[in-house]
Amino acid sequence: MRRIVRVLGDAFESVAIAFLVVLCLSVFIQIIMRNFFASGSIILEELARFSLVSLVFLMLPVLTVRKQHIIVDFVLNMLAVPVRKGFDLVIQIVIGAGSIFLILAISRIMVMNYNVRTAALRMPNYIFYLPVALGLVFNVLASLDNFITTIRGKGAAK
Repeated sequence: MRRIVRVLGDAFESVAIAFLVVLCLSVFIQIIMRNFFASGSIILEELARFSLVSLVFLMLPVLTVRKQHIIVDFVLNMLAVPVRKGFDLVIQIVIGAGSIFLILAISRIMVMNYNVRTAALRMPNYIFYLPVALGLVFNVLASLDNFITTIRGKGAAK
């Protein structure tokens, strides 16, 4: 499972970098258009929004796998190893449960709105939310892998 998680993480990171490039280009072109031509593009704004959302949710599981997500660990580092291990297990459960909750919430939204299109790009909602759903599903897998790694006592997942 560890190998699958790493391969998927690398793939998600590559796609997220592509979204980062699209985001930067969209914003840069918008700045040029607004400052030099006094004109903006709603299509570029929506493309930037889609790229940002995709970037965030595709990198979320990658950071979970590497245990580089936002965590205040100065208190955890002061605890004894068994207690720290218990907290790490709880953290992985919360990450997985939160991701499952969001997957269920998105599926409820998609039941009613899967074919609604975005305003500028005319992109169906199921495509707009696809990177979000994929990122959350992979985040569940990543937290499960970290949970198993912690139970086995193999240390932090990198």
